Amino acid sequence: MIVRYAAGMLAAAGIALSATSADAALVFVGSWEVDDGPAWLDAEEHGPLAYTAQEAAALLYGGTAADYVISTAGDNASEIDGQAWYSVLGIGVGIFAQDYSAKHLGLYYGPSSAHGGGVFGPVSAYVNDWAVGSRYTNYAFRESDVTSGTPEPGTWALLILGFGLAGAGLRQRRAAAV
Repeated sequence: MIVRYAAGMLAAAGIALSATSADAALVFVGSWEVDDGPAWLDAEEHGPLAYTAQEAAALLYGGTAADYVISTAGDNASEIDGQAWYSVLGIGVGIFAQDYSAKHLGLYYGPSSAHGGGVFGPVSAYVNDWAVGSRYTNYAFRESDVTSGTPEPGTWALLILGFGLAGAGLRQRRAAAV
């Protein structure tokens, strides 16, 4: 009777504690200033390639754009805002969503005629144009699937409960044999 009760408790604890297993966490991988990118020269036919902030992170740190979450708030994962600094052709600087895309011909940051006098022209999170200096820094985070080598508290509790249950079962078996 006690063994069945303990087995039921072990199963309930296993279900409850499995929900607290370590999830993948966002890890800071690096940062860049928008003006670290290629220089924009009006003489170029189309200008340099334009990048969303996620595309710039993938270019700089590897992987794909979808692997990254971008922030303007610093390298602390708890303050991620999902936004990025961009240079806006013919206008200046702006903060837009990390995946905001406005590219000339779907690829480029220029030429100067591409903005057409509208509110927003082509934008890039990685180009040396308007956003110059450390104030315009984007921070990249990537999901980490590496788990710690240290067991979680729930794992320890299940381990101790399992050994206790095994000990209780062995103790009852000896009493029945006498």
